[in-house]
Amino acid sequence: MLLLCALFWGGTFVAIELAVDEMPPYLMVAIRFGVASICFFPAFLFLRRRSAKEDRPIPVLGSAARPSEQAKLRNRWMGPLAGLTLGLISFAGYGLQTQGLVYTTPARSAFITQLLVLFTFPMQIIFLRRRVTPSAYAGLILVLAGAFFLLGSPSGGQWNKGDWLTIACAFSFALLILLLDVFSRKYSTEDLTFYQILGTSLFAIAASISGLDEPYLAGQTSVQYLGSHDWSIGLLTSLLYLSLPATIGTVLLQVRFQKETSPARASLLYAMEPVFAGLFAFLILGQFLGWRESMGAALIITGVIVSEVFSSKKKNDQKAATQFQGTQKGQR
Repeated sequence: MLLLCALFWGGTFVAIELAVDEMPPYLMVAIRFGVASICFFPAFLFLRRRSAKEDRPIPVLGSAARPSEQAKLRNRWMGPLAGLTLGLISFAGYGLQTQGLVYTTPARSAFITQLLVLFTFPMQIIFLRRRVTPSAYAGLILVLAGAFFLLGSPSGGQWNKGDWLTIACAFSFALLILLLDVFSRKYSTEDLTFYQILGTSLFAIAASISGLDEPYLAGQTSVQYLGSHDWSIGLLTSLLYLSLPATIGTVLLQVRFQKETSPARASLLYAMEPVFAGLFAFLILGQFLGWRESMGAALIITGVIVSEVFSSKKKNDQKAATQFQGTQKGQR
């Protein structure tokens, strides 16, 4: 299911390319996540009410053990707080990536962003105390080699301010993957999804109002720009795609399914994003992949397959061994 996240994110490159000439970057992030939070709000209320009905007392020795009011209050606020924390880190990732593109090229930015796997692996080992499987390391090598071919050599020119900002962006996204693994095991899917989306929007609005979009507004404020702007069909279509499948869809999938795998494996699955981006660019914009890009896409796909197939095989072998041991014990 996490591959769907990479698929939806891959489509954002085309959507943003079609809209970026009409909309300042931070204002675009604010609208994207703002529309997403408004659209998801009714579903959020429905899911919360259903969860409240299902939260019944647990029988203990024939009596119903009810959580204390203090515990209820703590649980009521910790989920939203965790979601807003994810929203802050999400905004940091998008904001740093946007600012980095002012100083560096899209190819360098895309390659450096894929380096988030280099942060995710040690984070998982150090903070979660969970080792990384050999198949994941093999997948990592293939994915990085594929990103190098697919996105172009980042070695052209010296490292600049934009490259360092993009490194910070990659770190932010790696931290987001790690915290999602922790929070999704403790708090409800609806809380984490809604408050992460809402938080990202609020922080982006604050960034736009504070002047980070000023170079793109031609002397106008963000509100004046929105009121006077000519909203084209292409822009509206792009914003709807960015808000619905590329935001609500991906955040829901991450919160719901990422906890079923490790952060390291999740980061490798997300590395399929530029492969899907190339596919969308071909289908919608008519942009063809050259031999380097095709080689890179093949290496990334191979890396993900190696990581998934061998990891699944190991799990199946362990499950079979456990069942065999249980059968042997039953025969004694």
